[in-house]
Amino acid sequence: MLRRALLALLCLVSVSARELRSQSNADAPASLSRSVEFWGGLGRNSPQLGILGETPAMSYGQFAIRMTRRVGEAAVGAAHWEYGFELVPFAKMSKPLISLRGTGFPCPPRQVCTRTPNTGEYGSVFLAGAPTGFGGSPIVVTRRFATRSRVAPFTSVTGGALWFSERVPTTQSARFNFTASYELGVRIGTTDSPGITVAYRFHHVSNAGTAGENPGVASHLITVGIHSWRDGYRVPPSP
Repeated sequence: MLRRALLALLCLVSVSARELRSQSNADAPASLSRSVEFWGGLGRNSPQLGILGETPAMSYGQFAIRMTRRVGEAAVGAAHWEYGFELVPFAKMSKPLISLRGTGFPCPPRQVCTRTPNTGEYGSVFLAGAPTGFGGSPIVVTRRFATRSRVAPFTSVTGGALWFSERVPTTQSARFNFTASYELGVRIGTTDSPGITVAYRFHHVSNAGTAGENPGVASHLITVGIHSWRDGYRVPPSP
């Protein structure tokens, strides 16, 4: 499913790139300087990717509100950079794995050492009592392409932190965790009305070594959101 979603995103990016080449950027200056986005996403069965995240079979999801502002000036339809911040009022992760460190079990160093979950214990997306969190990302850097197109690709990187209701992703990890993400997606819609965003986001959560364990969680999130420019293109008055 993830491969099909990524393939669909790449196809949309290709289509919008062709549209951009076919458009002229020589008319009025752009006024797309501020935007807001409400989005949510979910990832299941976290992979083991070493330093990027070593905790297996975890689910993670979040809802976020992002506000950005264009950096510098840009002609109509031209690619540009944006900088902003993101609030995460709600995040949720699978119940923490029970750590075996300190119990006499021969745990190898620098590897996840937890009790194997019972059959079906992590079969659903989130079990009752799964920890929740909140936080934000003071660092959001976005490169937006073909802004005048109805299918406009973008890519972003973010950095922030989350506070969870209990230690995650293991019982000897931490409640306070740092986050980082890389995103590739498209905005579908016109610039003078809210559009739909669809994106793949690689999301990382870890405590950066501030607790007894720091296995981290790597999540492949598929997200959907609503994006709105707070100022559209200026339209010349009718003669």
